[in-house]
Amino acid sequence: MNCAKCGCQLDPEDARQVNGRQVCEDCCMDLLSPAKACDPWATYTASRLADQTLNPHQEAILQLIAQKGPVTMQELLAATGLGPSALEREMAALRHMELLRAAPTPGGGKVFLGFRDPDPVFS
Repeated sequence: MNCAKCGCQLDPEDARQVNGRQVCEDCCMDLLSPAKACDPWATYTASRLADQTLNPHQEAILQLIAQKGPVTMQELLAATGLGPSALEREMAALRHMELLRAAPTPGGGKVFLGFRDPDPVFS
């Protein structure tokens, strides 16, 4: 059997029922608890922690931004090897810690940069 969301192979006993769809455990978590980049209470709490420990994926995200400057979602996906939903979760945590933010691009897209970095200038 295949997951109705991501298409991965799963055993029928491992399938989870969400909104009438049979999904894998990872997709179940994504559907029931999506990443929220804009969560004032999470930001308040995370930004005031004395010790903000980063996992290796979060460190890779911040290192890429420090090296290249503003980066796109595609660049982050390629650099981290994460899937879109896993990357969004890592980025939401970094936003809550006030270490990462997004900025709009002229074409309607967005780039990601350090929280205190100046807005990019597009020519």
